[in-house]
Amino acid sequence: MKEKKIKRLVRTPHNDSYRQLFEQYHAYALAVVYRTLGGRVSSKDAEDCVVDVFADVIMHLDTTAGDMQAYIGAAARNKALNLKRARSAADFYTVPEEAAGDVPDSSVNVEKAAENSETLRLVLAKIDELDEPDPTIIIQKYFFGRSSAEIARIVGLSPAAVRMRLSRALKRLRAELEELGVTL
Repeated sequence: MKEKKIKRLVRTPHNDSYRQLFEQYHAYALAVVYRTLGGRVSSKDAEDCVVDVFADVIMHLDTTAGDMQAYIGAAARNKALNLKRARSAADFYTVPEEAAGDVPDSSVNVEKAAENSETLRLVLAKIDELDEPDPTIIIQKYFFGRSSAEIARIVGLSPAAVRMRLSRALKRLRAELEELGVTL
């Protein structure tokens, strides 16, 4: 089934449309998950990850612009990376309490995390204030890791125009953030 037809179907309350979306892109999402995880998980965990991918895709479908396959691929990669990080964190050795005497105070990390969270909130608010398509370009580039060519297809510009708009938008963004005392 063609991507345009699937997009049109899933935007209507037709119950069968989500199944068609799943059937169309399931194998692709599963391949991305397996490639990202490097075969380090069971097939059940990989399938659960793919189900989570489609749940997110369906929840954010009305905000999805551009190529559906690219969006699903990015969502699958991100979910797989989150699963990989969670698995890696669970593999750390826990130190017994009596051996943890020299562990530094963790409040420093909490303060730094709170500061980073506030900075991120401020940066995202300033990005949102920019005129379109600049916020879309910045988000696609730095949050989804897409290339200029991929972003160009999404926003309907040439890759050179995307790079130029990105450069100018970042210059404006830095200037506005510096006025607020935020440096990146």
